[in-house]
Amino acid sequence: MKEQDPCRSPKAQAQPELSVVVPALNEEAAIGALVRSLRQAAGLLGLGCEVIVVDGGSSDQTRKRAEEAGARVLPQSSRGFGGALREGFAAARGEYILTMDGDGSHSPEFFPRMWSKRREADLVIGSRYVPGGSAGMPLVRGLMSRILNLIFKLVLRLPLEDSSSGYRLYRASALQGLPLRASGFEFQQEALLEILARGGRTAEVPIRYLWREAGKSKARVLAFGPGYARTIARHWGLKPSPGKAENP
Repeated sequence: MKEQDPCRSPKAQAQPELSVVVPALNEEAAIGALVRSLRQAAGLLGLGCEVIVVDGGSSDQTRKRAEEAGARVLPQSSRGFGGALREGFAAARGEYILTMDGDGSHSPEFFPRMWSKRREADLVIGSRYVPGGSAGMPLVRGLMSRILNLIFKLVLRLPLEDSSSGYRLYRASALQGLPLRASGFEFQQEALLEILARGGRTAEVPIRYLWREAGKSKARVLAFGPGYARTIARHWGLKPSPGKAENP
């Protein structure tokens, strides 16, 4: 007899253990395979799950491919990457929320490693820059990413190597009530800083990041410079101490 898909089980429908939130824009080439891989990874762990794709107005078949693979698709109504995540968080019903890119750059193969750390931290970050991690990206983009992370680490004393990674596992309760308002990719640092400011704990586990499999990157570090600057200014007084984070 065919084994039941945990993502379609009555348990998952009532109260999934895991919600996966994937912002997407014109990702028809990768989104179907990603959703199926996520569901398979959750199934291997026996998890009740839901996959939520927040579609930022795709002009291709992103929505159709995601739904065919078993995802719930939400049409995005707010602005930017941060807006997509806030909408996904609001719709998520799981005790834990996994976020990742919709283009294939984050492989579900690293999810079990992140899941194994869920009891140790309120936020587990899939890190490119801890020992064992790697980032296969163009030289200039890689350099800009390194500089960005170094700035946040030095200026705000962030006790992490990869504060900009979008591959994350949140404890849903740690997100409740946070004043998250960033609309760009600086949302990653904002959420991290707010969790640390509340005394939350973080952990980093190594992942292998692969440059986009398909489509065109929407991330423009220089274009989002003002957003990063505002995030630093708003959180200047918080300056979380290294003791509030754990990097296993």
